[in-house]
Order: sequence, then structure tokens, then C-alpha cells
Amino acid sequence: MTLSQPEYNAAEREAMEWQARLSSDRQSAAQRLAFENWLTHSAENAAAWRAVNDFWNGLDSVSLDDLGIDAASPKIRALPPQRRYWRSGLALAASVLLVAGSLYPELDNYLADYRSATGQQRQVALEDGSTLLLNTASAVSVDYSSERRLVTLHSGEAFFTVAANPSRPFIVKTDAGQVQALGTAFDIKWENETAGVTVFEHAVKITSRSGAVKDRLAEGERLQFSRDRLEPAGRIDLQRAAAWHRQRMVFQDRPLAEVVAELDRYRPGKILVIGAAIEKLPITGVFGIADTDVALASIEQSLPVKVRKLPGGLVLLSNR
Repeated sequence: MTLSQPEYNAAEREAMEWQARLSSDRQSAAQRLAFENWLTHSAENAAAWRAVNDFWNGLDSVSLDDLGIDAASPKIRALPPQRRYWRSGLALAASVLLVAGSLYPELDNYLADYRSATGQQRQVALEDGSTLLLNTASAVSVDYSSERRLVTLHSGEAFFTVAANPSRPFIVKTDAGQVQALGTAFDIKWENETAGVTVFEHAVKITSRSGAVKDRLAEGERLQFSRDRLEPAGRIDLQRAAAWHRQRMVFQDRPLAEVVAELDRYRPGKILVIGAAIEKLPITGVFGIADTDVALASIEQSLPVKVRKLPGGLVLLSNR
């Protein structure tokens, strides 16, 4: 099955680039201002943005019939004029994903001392004897001095095992604030402008950008925080939380939409659930992160779901 890629004018290509940038958790106030300036620069820019944004906002309600895809086979049908928008939109979606894929690896290479690609994990030994394990699509920078050990988590997720040195605090910084080690082992996941911290040994201290403080997050606890808010701490199953350290994903009666969101982190492109009817289907299972195709095949076999792989790294999950 093939989809032809339409030609795009300059405004349409710029709109796709803005969609990719604004979908990232690393957008800044300056970028947002630049986008507003671009959007109001011309009617052509505004029209191109509406086309791109309307397509992405409508993906939750689009059906396979809208895309011209037969439910029983991968054949693409001819579409009436009113539905051709979705056909071109699917090619547009693939283009946006390719743009996003080309933009952010370059940014990570520029910012980070260490990074991992999508679907890759990387173990790093630091000069003081501490170690960090980078999860998929993650990037960190390291800045050690005689007074402190500072690691900046630019994106993704990392597990830290800290060598004791009371005279040189070990601090991990994100855009939401910082986490100071009060012991040995913890991980941080930075996603959607929120940091999630899980403590595996001893404790950490958390300080948000606005100055809110959690003096002690203890072993077996997890807390999420943003720039101006600390969520309440809660207990967590450490065995399950550590599954990604062993290249595993563990789900117990989790809705399909949540499982798909996690799988999506480990593969290039995008997985989309087509139709609200299947989003809440429960899944229990253990999947390896190295081959998400195996997980998708298992979902297709165990649920009334059809998996279709399309150009640009797009994967559609629909009701069978």
C-alpha cells in the first residue's frame, strides 16, 4: 500500500515545522512569540496553520472510511471530493513527523553531552563514580565543579545511581526545577513540561522553579512537579517502575490509549488510535522495548484491533 506525498508551498512547510516544534515539551516563550509573529505575518501563513492544526485536532474522530482504507484489507479506495482532505492530511501527518524527527535530534546533539536515540538506551559512567541510564530519546548535560555535581535533563528519562560525596551535592535540573540526591538511586522522567521523580533508594529533595519544596521524597515514593506546582507524593511498585531499566514495559489492566502512548516513546513516527470505542480496551502484558512491532502484533492478536502501518512511520490502530 502506498500514499503519494503532495507538494507543499513554503507556508505549508513552515506550518508543519511549527506543529512539530509546538508539540515538543521544550518550546520556550521566545519560540511561542516567534510563532505568533509568523502566524500573523500573512493570510497564507494563517490558512496553512489552520489546515495543519485542524487535521491533528481531528485525528481522534477520523475513521478508516474517512481515510479511504478498507477495513478488511490494506487497499486504498477512491474517495469522493469531500473526503480527499483526509487522504492528503495523512500524507501531511507523515511529513510533520519527518520534520519533527529531523529537528530535535539536531537540537539534542547541540545541547547535550550524552543522548540516546528513539528506542535506544545508554549507560553512562560519570567521573565521580556515579552512573546514569538514559531511556529512549533522552539527553543530558553534565557540569561538575568542586562545589557541586550538576546534571541537566534536557529531555526524556534517566535513572541515576549516585556516588556518595556530602561535600559535593548531586543535583539534576529540569525546566520545572531541580532534584537533589539525599541517597543513592532515583529516576526522573521529563515529559509535557512535567517532571516525574521515583526514588528507589534513600531519598531526594525537590525544589520547583517557583520555590515550592519537598524536603524529602522517600524510597518507594513518586512525585510529579511542574514549574509552579508540586503534586502530592504517592507510593509506587518499584518492581514495575524499574521495568524499563531491564528493557521491559509492564501493564496490568491499562487502557489501550495509555499503552499506545508508552509504545510510541520507543519507536520513530507516530501510533494513532482511530475511534474512541477501542481506547479503553484493557491490556495486561509484558513487552520488550527493543521491538515494539512485537507488542503491536500481540495487541492485534489479543484484542479486536487491527494494526496498519503506513508511510512516514504512522501506525493506525482501529476496531477490527
